[in-house]
Amino acid sequence: MLIVPLSNKTSWRNPPYITIVIILINCFVLFVLQSDDRRIYEEATEYYFDSGLAGIEVHRYAQYSSFPVDDPSQMSREDLYNQYMSMQQDSEFMEELEAGRIITPDDEDYAAWREKREQYKTIVSRSFALRYGFIPAQRSIVSFFTHMFLHGGFMHLLGNMIFLWLVGCVLELAWGRVLYIGLYIAGGLCAVMLFALVYSGSTTPLVGASGAIAGLMGAYGVLYGRRRIKVFYSLGFYFNYTRVPAYFILVLWIGNEFFQLFFGGMSNVAYVSHIGGLTSGALMAWINARFIGRVDEKALEEDPVTKIPALMEQALENIEHLNMEGAREILHRVEKIDPGNRSCLTHLYNIEKLNKDAAGFHEAAGKLLNNLLSDRQIHQETLSVYQEYISKAAGPRLPLSQLFRISSYFAATGHLEESEKILGMLLKKAPGVAKLPEGLLIIARACLKEGSQAKARSYLQVICLKYPSSGEYGVARRMLEDMPF
Repeated sequence: MLIVPLSNKTSWRNPPYITIVIILINCFVLFVLQSDDRRIYEEATEYYFDSGLAGIEVHRYAQYSSFPVDDPSQMSREDLYNQYMSMQQDSEFMEELEAGRIITPDDEDYAAWREKREQYKTIVSRSFALRYGFIPAQRSIVSFFTHMFLHGGFMHLLGNMIFLWLVGCVLELAWGRVLYIGLYIAGGLCAVMLFALVYSGSTTPLVGASGAIAGLMGAYGVLYGRRRIKVFYSLGFYFNYTRVPAYFILVLWIGNEFFQLFFGGMSNVAYVSHIGGLTSGALMAWINARFIGRVDEKALEEDPVTKIPALMEQALENIEHLNMEGAREILHRVEKIDPGNRSCLTHLYNIEKLNKDAAGFHEAAGKLLNNLLSDRQIHQETLSVYQEYISKAAGPRLPLSQLFRISSYFAATGHLEESEKILGMLLKKAPGVAKLPEGLLIIARACLKEGSQAKARSYLQVICLKYPSSGEYGVARRMLEDMPF
């Protein structure tokens, strides 16, 4: 069962720096410090099976274990490997083997076994993950911390980092960076300590951030509590989205780890570590809520932007049923959440143009045109909207500054005729507008680009005659002097 929370709320005004740094550290460790590990593991595995060491140890494991194992000399490489994996997970056997109590100095193959095992250990000791992973039978203080920044491969890293991003960003914003760092490290330590307690004699290294991230997930479930959060779930053959209380998700997460631990069969996944992280993280979140109270509730509020698709759907349904007033009200709610939503502004304009004498029509046209002016790739659509507005409006009520922007936009996008009309109107009605010399210069250059030197000359002359104190005056003079008569 896979259950992924989707209530991540990232604020780039207050970025989740710690989460980003943790992700970068994990990536650096895998791709740089662990870059040679795969080759070392392959070399060690080849040596282990080709040297006959696997046959010796699996044979002794057959004698030690209570269940029958085939003669190693008659087993295929795959079967031998499966038995080797079972042997590695038998912490009691591995502890006895390493201590020299399975193959003793009195055994005739002791010398050959010891030589081959030491060679095998020499090869694997070059692995960064083995040096800094947590080995319960050979535990060190350093590995309690370093193991949570190591991974067994890219997919292992990717899965962990996705969950870290989904739950970590929210917790960092809600708890603050100091408490968040403490939660991450404490969750990882609790996870590894439970693992060490259960598998005290294991010689297999524990690597991965999943214990620490499980701590974040446990805290996440308690932090949201009864709040209903959106989740993606998969049962293997079926997947969907739903909303459920966060407490329920926490119970499912813990229950799934116990189920996989006892009934999931042989696996390299450290379910015990996950259980330690989940329960410790939940406990720490409860302590914070009960005694410390360091939670920014705003970080838990649902991002209003996520409501937009449903609101737009409601608005379109109202339009379909000719309930324009209802649609207008909903669209204004969307606009308040996302003022730059072009679809919303377009629908508002289409509703308002049904009553072209109302102030709302001019306001909606102005907002839509402002939005369209930001993208020169859609200049044809912008022209259509502007021309429709001009044709319907008894008298355009757009601000002069906006008309100037529209004129410049059309001049730059090849609609020179429309640009000239707007600028001519401005020269006639408001010759004192500060940016008119700039607009005249833009049109003059557009005319030159199209080969209309006579028009360009006339606009440059207007600048020289009417705006001699403007910054554009000197440019216009030089351009006139360079133009042939």
